[in-house]
This record gives sequence, C-alpha cells and structure tokens, in this order.
Amino acid sequence: MKLTDLGEREIIKKLEGFLEIGDDAAYLKINDEFLVLTTDMIYKSTHLPKQMTYEQIGRLIVTVNLSDIAAMGAKPLAFLLSYGSNDIEFDDFYEIINGVKEQCERYDTKFVGGDTNQMDELTLSGAAVGMTKKPILRSTAEIGDVIAVTGDIGSAGVGTEIILNNLLDNLDNPAIKKALEPEPKIDEGLFLGKYANSMTDISDSLAVSLYDIAEQSGVGIEIYLNKIPVSQNARDLAHELNLNLFNSIIYGAGDYELLFSIPEKFLNEINSIVKFKVTRIGRIIRGNEIFGIKNNERIKIEKIGYEHFVRQIVRQK
Repeated sequence: MKLTDLGEREIIKKLEGFLEIGDDAAYLKINDEFLVLTTDMIYKSTHLPKQMTYEQIGRLIVTVNLSDIAAMGAKPLAFLLSYGSNDIEFDDFYEIINGVKEQCERYDTKFVGGDTNQMDELTLSGAAVGMTKKPILRSTAEIGDVIAVTGDIGSAGVGTEIILNNLLDNLDNPAIKKALEPEPKIDEGLFLGKYANSMTDISDSLAVSLYDIAEQSGVGIEIYLNKIPVSQNARDLAHELNLNLFNSIIYGAGDYELLFSIPEKFLNEINSIVKFKVTRIGRIIRGNEIFGIKNNERIKIEKIGYEHFVRQIVRQK
C-alpha cells in the first residue's frame, strides 16, 4: 500500500493510535503555562503558483505555521526555517529570507535561525513556538455550541481558481491578494482563546475544518449556508468569471481564518466588544453528520479540500 492509496488525512488518522496528534499544534505543560509547537512545509510543485513572488513565498511559510499557533489560542514567540532548493540566484534566496524576517517581525515573533540544504526543488519547512495559559483544541466542542468564523470565507478559493487558470492579469484584486498573501489571525486567536470551546484554522477548506472539529469532538455540525460571510468582491468575481462560488466557499483552500465553537452566551457577549469580524454560521449538534441548510433544503457537506498524498491534489470539489 502506497501513501497515495491513503491520503494525508488517513495517514494521520493511522498515526493517532500511538501518537498524541490531531490538533493544529502540539502542546506541553510547563509550570502554569503551555508551550505550543508546530511545523509545516511548503513545496514548489504543490503550494507555490508561478505568480507568487519570492518575498510572498517567505511570508507564506511563516503564515502557515503561525496560523496553527493562532488556532491554539497561543501567542507566537519564535520561528525556525529549514530551507532547500536548487542553485537559484542569491538575490532570490535573499528575498525569501527577507520575507520570512519581515513576516515574523509583523507578528512580534523572533526569527531565530534554521538550516539550509541543496535540493532539486524549492522546499521550505518552518517550525513555530508559542505560549498560552490554555490551549484550545479541536476535540472540546460541546453540544449546543455556536459555530462561528472570523473574517470572510471563500476569497482565497476564488483567488486560487483565478491564478491556476490564468483568468486575470491584474494580481492586485483582494481575492488574489488573499490567495498569494494570507495572514495568520494571531490577535483573533488570542482573544477567542478566552471564550471558545474548540478552534481550528481554515487552511485546507472550510469543509475539512468542520470535519476536523466534528470528528475530534464526536459531534455533528449544522451550517446555515446563507450565513457564511463572503466578500462582495469574491461574489462579483465568481459571477463575472463564471466560477462555482459554493465550491470556493466550502471546498476552497487558503483563507486562514479561524473556525471555532463557543457557548451562545459568550458569542453574544464578545460581539459587543470584538474589534474584528465574527459571524455565526451554525451549531454543534448530536450525531456525526455535517450538513448545510439552504432554503429549508439539507445539503451534505463532503470532506473535500487540499490534501497531500493523493493521486491528484484536490483543490476544489
């Protein structure tokens, strides 16, 4: 049996039998706090469209790691980078490293070093460390919790579809910017960590993140499809270019917003004081089904999104 016969998520599931994994990051209790640790990798063939600059590549490897820290409700402290590539120009290499440095500085994270190696193709592996008083897990959602998200959903999916199919020459559109320059939701994660029962980031798709919480918590989820926040820009682009907006919202990757469950009383409380966008999109229910409701119609949400070790990388349904 090959790894591609299983897929990344099934591989991880098989490892859960003897490894304590299943959340966005690992955590270790140190005195009265928790050290949060994560690592994530990007590879040219599977992560980096040709439109992405070297600086954006450097920023991306920081973002994908810090997003995991944010999803645990932790404050990032330090970042390490392992770099591998063929013999590229030094100026291009420097642009990547400078992108890493600037993104770390933007989120008050110390870039403490790493390693370099020669490889056939550009590969970056990051590791981030953070601290929190209480890690927020995927496995602690409770029946009756509200399901909510930060920001808008689907913009990166629309942007990615445009990039992969060369549908627009202008890369300054906000949806394309979100696909090429996602940002970790550090402040949001730190704030929500005081209230949320469970949390994860939306990296591979909204659908995958819903399943991550539901499967780890042993619950079902009902989503109000008309309540999912979508920017007008993404709606306009999808209409103009005849893209499947539903697929970009539910199955598109790369938004790096936060998905969380929270007691309804706390959601009502934070809505009056929060300084960022939070939208209620559903609720935690008994059972194990994940489905959307639209116009009184029940629509099954499949576990589809970006995944490694599949015979063809799934980006959209």
